Amino acid sequence: MRGGHGMSPCARVALVIPARNECRLLPRVLDAIPAWVWSVFLVDDARQDRTGDVMRAWGDPRARRLSSARRLGVGGAILLGYREALALGASCAVVVAADAQMDLAELPAVLGPIARSEADYVQGCRFLRDAPRGPMPWTRVLGNRVLSAATSWAAGRRIADSQCGFTAATAGALRVLVDAALPGGYGFPALARLEMHRRDLRVAEVPVRALYGTEVSGIRPWRDPALILARILRLGLARRLAARPHALGPAGLPDGAGGTA
Repeated sequence: MRGGHGMSPCARVALVIPARNECRLLPRVLDAIPAWVWSVFLVDDARQDRTGDVMRAWGDPRARRLSSARRLGVGGAILLGYREALALGASCAVVVAADAQMDLAELPAVLGPIARSEADYVQGCRFLRDAPRGPMPWTRVLGNRVLSAATSWAAGRRIADSQCGFTAATAGALRVLVDAALPGGYGFPALARLEMHRRDLRVAEVPVRALYGTEVSGIRPWRDPALILARILRLGLARRLAARPHALGPAGLPDGAGGTA
């Protein structure tokens, strides 16, 4: 018999919620967490508002509050949550945004490929044909298209929505990401996806909704997307160079040039 998440009843499903200055929308996310979730890791990333108070006020016994006086960035906050989830024995972990942009009713769908032993890592996609369409601003659509195209080039395979942060990972995939020492900050979903492919782990995409309302984005226009793009392209170039056959022989000469007459 399986639980509401579709996984084995003994599965320990953790949620990792990185939060910075989200005191207004975080309560909506916390209220929507299903009862079958095993543990919730709330990562307070050097907030400057009442986010920490909201976390402390949530009286659910599943809550594990983590805090950092130094800003980690969204990627660093996620990795902190991953490390703690692994330390406590999580079977898998799902990343959920603190700004209510993710529909928690879709948690079973995001976990589905892991529950069926079809994937080690699952990433939501807001652009798949059967994904419910939400009012995503056109600037975000354009930015996502550009960054997803760059990530696809870097990975050597098509990736429809590399920036979607609604992800699930098995304990094995979590260990890979923690050990990879990926940079924090925005763009973490794309870098994590590239690491999964680099390590030949099984990856699945599932359609998810894009929810937009009154949240305020912390992304700095142009600067942050440019930094993300540069990181993706740098990783892609490194992968392609590493895959090239050696053009030089052991003596540093073109193959065949060092032979005897």
